Amino acid sequence: MKDVLGMINLMDEQDDLSTLTRNRCVAAVPFAGKYRLVDFALSNMSNSGIQKVVVLANEKAESLLEHVGDGQDWGLDASLEGGVSVLAPVALRIDTADNFRTLEHGDLLHLYSHLDYLKSCQETYILLAPSSVIYRSNFENMVDYHLSSGAEITVLYKHLTEIDRHAHIGHAYNLEMNDHGRVVSASPTYHALPSLAPQNIDLDTMVIERRLLIDLIEKSMKSGSEIYLKNVIWAHLADIHVQGFANHGYIAIMDSIDSYYAHSMHLLQPQGWKQFMINQESVYTRKEEEQQTACHQQALVRNSFVAPGCRIEGYVENSILFPGVTIGSGASVKNSVIMHDCIIEASAYLDRVILDKQVVVEKGAVLSGQYAHPFVAEKSGVL
Repeated sequence: MKDVLGMINLMDEQDDLSTLTRNRCVAAVPFAGKYRLVDFALSNMSNSGIQKVVVLANEKAESLLEHVGDGQDWGLDASLEGGVSVLAPVALRIDTADNFRTLEHGDLLHLYSHLDYLKSCQETYILLAPSSVIYRSNFENMVDYHLSSGAEITVLYKHLTEIDRHAHIGHAYNLEMNDHGRVVSASPTYHALPSLAPQNIDLDTMVIERRLLIDLIEKSMKSGSEIYLKNVIWAHLADIHVQGFANHGYIAIMDSIDSYYAHSMHLLQPQGWKQFMINQESVYTRKEEEQQTACHQQALVRNSFVAPGCRIEGYVENSILFPGVTIGSGASVKNSVIMHDCIIEASAYLDRVILDKQVVVEKGAVLSGQYAHPFVAEKSGVL
């Protein structure tokens, strides 16, 4: 799909991930023992034949850019006029009749500040996707549907029923569509708990003609009525033909600590792991040198994902361990997510805990949270 430019939007993502995003963007948050959230968007684009991807980066994207590099680990080859490039955030003020006014933070401002780049692109269409929503999708099918439907914009959605109670939807839009699949209204929806009525949840992913995107940006910035592109589209559904395209597989929306923890724990359920792991070989991440995991003869591991390079002497149950984690003798880790290079010293006890990278839990310490509100420790902390 050489006529499609992939774009990952970090500027329109709910950031309620507490300390996990204090010094990193949502896209760089580790997930499932070996990935970063951005890996799924990049993999979807690469597997769909998109070779050129740009990232609408925010001010906390440094670790993300180090992770992504030029995109080669995702099959995005910069030597073939592809790869990954970055549109950095730019401070911008608009001259009004009276004085300069500083624009509010949002993706419209970001896009407007890079209009010259958008106008210079050769691709006809743009595939705009988030990093905070995990799903598998063949975008080639979505683009084909967009072309055949005659729509000006096609948005990806998931039809949720009671079967999808694991979805833990936080902030999202519920789409109402007519019998022909055209979106006629979009309303905010929020579910703090996994109890869902049937809804069509917008997955923040769209196909849009590049010239239409430029036109919407320019007109919206002149009026100053909105700061987010999606809100502009929802406000003009009567004038813009927006079509819905369904995704029928696994989804996870990461917009809070609660949703991040719930989706992590869901992976450890037999059905959840099966849903997530389907076609796992098609999900790419940055290649790292793997070390062998060492389990002491007294160690006991139950229903857990243990990444390479861990050293375990204690007890691990229903937990996810990222590379380089050390679990000391007599330590107990349950229902927890332990990120890279954390050290759990002897006789410590952890239950319903999320530890960011390089945290040290001292000997005999007790850390405990709740399923709806897990205990979260900041990167490099000592507890």
